Amino acid sequence: MLRLRFYLLIVFIFILIFPTQSFAQKLTLERAIEEAVTRNPDLLKAEQEVGAAKAGFWEGVSPEYPEFFIEYEGIPEKSHSLSDYEEKKFGLTQGLDFPLAYFFKGQWHHFEKKRMEAEFLLLCNNLVSEVKKGFYRVILLDRQTELYEEIARITRQNFQKARVRVLAGESSPYDTLKVKVDLAEVENRVLVMKRVLEVARSELGLFLGRERGEPVDVVGDLSFLPVSLNQDSLCELALANHPSLMKAWAEVGQKSAKRRLSWTGLMPGIHLRYFRQEFPSEPSPRAWGGEIGVSVPLWFFLKGQGMIRSASSELKAARWRVESERREVLLEVDQAFSRLIVAEKQVQNYRENTLREVEELVRIATRSYEEGEMGYLEVAEAMRSLNRIQVGYAETLFEYLAAQADLEQAVGVSVSDS
Repeated sequence: MLRLRFYLLIVFIFILIFPTQSFAQKLTLERAIEEAVTRNPDLLKAEQEVGAAKAGFWEGVSPEYPEFFIEYEGIPEKSHSLSDYEEKKFGLTQGLDFPLAYFFKGQWHHFEKKRMEAEFLLLCNNLVSEVKKGFYRVILLDRQTELYEEIARITRQNFQKARVRVLAGESSPYDTLKVKVDLAEVENRVLVMKRVLEVARSELGLFLGRERGEPVDVVGDLSFLPVSLNQDSLCELALANHPSLMKAWAEVGQKSAKRRLSWTGLMPGIHLRYFRQEFPSEPSPRAWGGEIGVSVPLWFFLKGQGMIRSASSELKAARWRVESERREVLLEVDQAFSRLIVAEKQVQNYRENTLREVEELVRIATRSYEEGEMGYLEVAEAMRSLNRIQVGYAETLFEYLAAQADLEQAVGVSVSDS
C-alpha cells in the first residue's frame, strides 16, 4: 500500500513538472513559425551559406601565399653533397597586387554577404508564408471535418425519425431510402476529409522541419480581423524592404566592384623578395639582400579590354535586373492586395447575410418537418445548404488569412500595422 502511494506521488510530481505529451504537441501559430525558422533544413542551409560568405571576406582581401626558396650554387660537378657549395641563398618571395585591387575585392565580398543575407531573408519570408497557410489549412480541414461529422449525426437522427414516420404511415419508404443514401454520402465525405487532414498535417510538419510521422497538433481558429491598409504605402514599403530587391541591388554592387577591379589591371603589381646569402670561402661568409620588382601591364589594352567590357555589360544587366525585380514586386503587391480586398468582402457578405439566412432556412424546415408540413427532401436540401454555406464560410476565412500571408510575402515585411 505504501509502495502504491509512493508511485502515485511520483506520477503526480512528474505531471506537475512536465506537461503531458499531448499538451506539449499543441502548436500555436507563433510557436509553429518559431519552430520552422529554427528547424527547417532549407533555412538552416541558407544560414550556413551566409556564414560562408562572411568568412570569404578575409580570403578575398588577403594576398597570395609567400614562397620560400633555397638555392645552392658552385657545387663541383663530381660532388655528391650539397655542403660543397660556394654560395647558398634562401629567403621569401611575396607577390602583391596594387592596393586598390584588395579594396575592390573586399567590396565584392561585402556585397556577396549582402546578397546571401537577402537570399536568406527571402527564403525565410517564403517559409513563414507557407507555414501560415499550412497552419490555417489544417484548421480549415479540421473545421470542415467537424461540420461533416455534425451533418452525419443529424442525418442519423433524421434516419431514425424517417423510419418511425414510415412505420406510422405518415410518409413513404422513399424518404427512408433517401436519408440512408445521404447518410452514406456524408460518412464517405467524413472519411475523405480525415485523410486530407492527415496529409495537410504532414505537409505542415515538413515546413516545420519535423521527421516523417512526428505528430502535428495545432490549436487556433480561423478568425476575421479586418485590417486597414493603403495600397500605395504597401508599394513603398515593398520597394524599401523586399528581399528580392535587396538581392538585386547587392548584385549591382558586386558587378560594380568587379568592373572597378578589372580596371586595376592598368596598375602595376609589386614583387618583394628577401633573402640571405652564405659564402663559406669569403672572410664575411653571411650577407642579406632584397629585391623589389614591378610588373608593367604593357599588353593590358590587348588582354584586359575584354575583361572590362564583360564587367561593364554585366553591370548594365544587373541594373536592368533591379528594374525587372521592382516591377515584379509591385505587381505582386497589387495582386495580393486585390485578393485580400475580395476575400474580405466575401467574409463580410457571409457574416452579414448568408449565414443568418441559411440558419433561418434550416430552422423553418426542421420545425415544418417535425410538424408534418414538409417532407424529408426539403429538410435534407436545407441541411445541405447549411453545410455548403458553413464550409464555404470556413474556406472564405482561410482565403482571407492566406491572402494576408501572401500580401506580407509580397511586401517583404509584416503589414498588420502598415
